[in-house]
Amino acid sequence: MAADASTSTSSATADPARPATVILWSHPRSCSTMFEMMFLGKGDFNVLHEPMGESWYYSKERVHQRFSQETCEKSEHWNYTYDKAWKDVSTPHPTKRTFSKDMASYIINTSLPLGTVAPSYEGTPTTPTNPTLIPTSELLQPHIVHTFLIRHPRRAVPSYARLCYPGAKTGFDYFDPSEMGYAESRRLFDFIREATGQAPHIVQAETLLQEPKKVVSEYCKAVGVDFNEDMLEWNSATRDHFAKWKGWHEDAEQSTGVGRRSPSVDSNSDKAAPAAHKPKEDKPLSDELLKTIEANLEDYEYLRSFASKA
Repeated sequence: MAADASTSTSSATADPARPATVILWSHPRSCSTMFEMMFLGKGDFNVLHEPMGESWYYSKERVHQRFSQETCEKSEHWNYTYDKAWKDVSTPHPTKRTFSKDMASYIINTSLPLGTVAPSYEGTPTTPTNPTLIPTSELLQPHIVHTFLIRHPRRAVPSYARLCYPGAKTGFDYFDPSEMGYAESRRLFDFIREATGQAPHIVQAETLLQEPKKVVSEYCKAVGVDFNEDMLEWNSATRDHFAKWKGWHEDAEQSTGVGRRSPSVDSNSDKAAPAAHKPKEDKPLSDELLKTIEANLEDYEYLRSFASKA
């Protein structure tokens, strides 16, 4: 949790080359947890794990109906409205910089017109082209830098689906294609690019796994972070950090570095499922998954055209 605004004066905001808050916007199963592991190990960063997801799934302002009203009302996040969640992300930490990994879809309600903010922001002006529930003045504060991570749908979609089945330890008992978030990533990326006149830095997961040193070094340069090769390795003593999203990040938690354990497959996805649900490597994908992959390809390719060519 970030400090209250009254205690949030930070020297980090004084240097625009080293923004106080670095946000990585991603979509499910994009290898984004690896970035968290890198920043967790630095020690000089306050690292946040998907804070906007609590508002999107559980709060009184929730957008997604995956969980029942009763479940959400009993949740500790029922009153964690969008203004509170964004304050935790955006308020500069008193002694550290902040790295927040989140899903672009968690701040967008595609059923609402552009320029619609969350109820907790009622009365706060925004701009008519803003696709998010966060007012533009809050979203684009000068001490915040927005970055993106993408992965090919052919990898991400099946990986996500394998963690969504009845009885899954993730608590997600069905696969919902609308949660993949590629379209939302594109909308958010385009809005930031057009509003600021500068395209946010985009990383491709495949390139990250193939050339971690080069990709991470370039990312650090883009967000004003001193890179060292120690960032590419870590220990597995991080489970408490990921406790609120059980079952989603076991492979990253148990890995020892970028790309180690699962450079080409998602071993955690198979391991998380009981034997009856484990897919065979040669098993054809279902029509639903094939359609989901196809539906997200255009947005993925669009974003990939802006991705860093490390």
